[in-house]
Amino acid sequence: MVKIQITDLDHLAKQPFIIDINELENMHILGGANQNFSALFNFAIKSMEFVLIAYAIDAISRLVTSFSERY
Repeated sequence: MVKIQITDLDHLAKQPFIIDINELENMHILGGANQNFSALFNFAIKSMEFVLIAYAIDAISRLVTSFSERY
C-alpha cells in the first residue's frame, strides 16, 4: 500500500488560488451580493409569522373544542 505523508503535500500550491479570487467570483461563490442578507431576513420573518399563525389556529381550535365538550 502507498502511504501519503503530510510533508509530501504542497500547501503553497493552494494559496494563489485563494488570493486570485476577484469580487465577481466571490459573489458567485457566496451566492450574490449583500442584498441576499435582506432576502434571507425577510424569509425568516415570514417563516416566524407562519409559525405564529399556525400556533394561533391550533390554540383557537383547542378553545373551540373545549367549549363544545361542555355542552
